[in-house]
Amino acid sequence: MSKNPFLSVVALVVVAACSGTSASPSSGPASAPPDISQAPSTAAATPAAEPTASIAATPSSFTSPLYGYTLTLPAGWTAATARIQWDGTSQPSYNEPVADRFHGPATASAWAFAGPVTFDTAGFAQDRIVATARDHGDTCLAPPEVNEPIQIGGEPGVLLAWECGILINQAVIVHDGIGFTLAVRDPGVQAATDAVHRALIADVMNSVTLPN
Repeated sequence: MSKNPFLSVVALVVVAACSGTSASPSSGPASAPPDISQAPSTAAATPAAEPTASIAATPSSFTSPLYGYTLTLPAGWTAATARIQWDGTSQPSYNEPVADRFHGPATASAWAFAGPVTFDTAGFAQDRIVATARDHGDTCLAPPEVNEPIQIGGEPGVLLAWECGILINQAVIVHDGIGFTLAVRDPGVQAATDAVHRALIADVMNSVTLPN
């Protein structure tokens, strides 16, 4: 994970085409022009277009309906919410239904999940290392190349970074018995971390508010 603005919210713009009307002749005095106000329309209505996602031009706030945290998405990022609760043990990938998912304008994406745990933050970080080796050991080798402190919502957290053929970074923290993870993935970077992603993660983590 890096340090850059992190997170933006999607606005939907519904484009509806107006139906046109065409005049049809009506009877009346020969000297008077046709009265088109009462003429039936003969033009078929144009079907409404499908809703189109619009990317916000400025940073925007995202609050997870399922997990209760809030963070700020950078301009150009979109969000999709988790559909089911994380099981507390697996190491979810970026496209799984237990994760809130965030997509950037380039190749980076991110995801977050949370749930009750029995660890402190250091223990949760170690648990995520073990879970990564168990669930993704074919591509992400333990131990991670980076395991160091990071601030998450003004509290001490841990940044983990693997070179899994692509960049995979994770910021983790335990707050009031809830383990929270935000991960960043970038198939365009073949390194454990780089300055751009470190800045992105740091900025997003500084914006996090965790539920009490």
